[in-house]
Amino acid sequence: MNEELSALNLSEDFTQALSCEDASRWKIEKPGPLEVWVSLSPGSHPEDVFQARLLWKSYPDEPPSLKFRDVATGRIDLPVAWPIVRGFRPGSLDACVNWCSEGFCLHPEWKNDPRFRWDNKGNVLLKVLRYLQDELDNYYGGRFKG
Repeated sequence: MNEELSALNLSEDFTQALSCEDASRWKIEKPGPLEVWVSLSPGSHPEDVFQARLLWKSYPDEPPSLKFRDVATGRIDLPVAWPIVRGFRPGSLDACVNWCSEGFCLHPEWKNDPRFRWDNKGNVLLKVLRYLQDELDNYYGGRFKG
């Protein structure tokens, strides 16, 4: 899929995600055609705010890259910007989950496994945001300290 069509698809899903009920918990921004920033917190620790950067090469055909931004500096290479939840590897700046591109780089076999392969149906942005929120709500272990 070409970049222009990907950007249009993401833009449509972004608009829809802003109006869903879940969006009241998030601050969602779209700084680039295939990039989304979302600020969110675990339900049990609303004071702990994390900003995820989602970046697609092809939307919705491929999963996004998932990184966490240090809000003060804008950097995505700081482990302390990451929450501790299952599958996240702040020390490696990646996540071993089947809803981000880094997970598929770590586990290429997932691409052909019906239990783990990428599902590009529906509002993919909203799905990824809900996965991320669910991890924070149910498996949060604090902010990575380094």
